[in-house]
Amino acid sequence: MTFVLSVEGIASAEKTAQHVYRHSDLFRALVSAAFKVRAGVLEIGSVVKSGGYEFVVDEDELGEWMVVHIILPRIEIEALGEAVAKDLGVDIKSMSSIEILEWNGVFIDDLKVLLLKWHQIKCLKGPGENLTFEKTAYRKESRSWR
Repeated sequence: MTFVLSVEGIASAEKTAQHVYRHSDLFRALVSAAFKVRAGVLEIGSVVKSGGYEFVVDEDELGEWMVVHIILPRIEIEALGEAVAKDLGVDIKSMSSIEILEWNGVFIDDLKVLLLKWHQIKCLKGPGENLTFEKTAYRKESRSWR
């Protein structure tokens, strides 16, 4: 794979991911929703409202953990990144379409790493052209007393 994006472009995508991770209401709301699920008895499929977003209570793919998640169009997260990049002085409009695709890829990849490292939020591809953000609330067997 040949990279078209310059070193400065990659650095700007990384800086943008850090800014979005630190300042986005979406991820603070997701962490808050996980706390609400942990504190209450909510069934799978329940909707938790937090920070103006609606999160769904579900179980993880192995059925061992209760999680909250939200599915958003990838283009919405890319637009958030591009808006923050503009505020940081990055001129996305001057990039070619290939550079923008690569910049968005670097931005999403760096955002995934930061979210997992600092908040244990998983960012998964899909369904379709969407991204699923998932935060573990609690281990199911630890709540058997309820």
